[in-house]
Amino acid sequence: MIGLGKWSATVNTLIFKGEIKIDISDNNGEYDIHFELPEKFKGVEIRTHDIKEEGNTLSGKGEISMLKGKELEAVVTFDGDTFTGSLNIPFLKKSIPLKNGHRI
Repeated sequence: MIGLGKWSATVNTLIFKGEIKIDISDNNGEYDIHFELPEKFKGVEIRTHDIKEEGNTLSGKGEISMLKGKELEAVVTFDGDTFTGSLNIPFLKKSIPLKNGHRI
């Protein structure tokens, strides 16, 4: 499994600009991904599914409780203690870069 540990990245979206924290762990051979969002998003839940590993890249899908029924996609490529990636929002035809991705 790749990318296990705690990570941070900066995003710039219409509803939020700033740092998000991500915890990637192994749950009996399956990826378990949790997000730490800023206080103003307390109670917002993010569920992930269909996480796939290919080389040093993880991709997957998810839903955020603020956008019920709307699926999001993410792709992240790890390089040591850093990563690059994007959050894709198919229903808006937008791709949001994940900047300054690093292990914390």
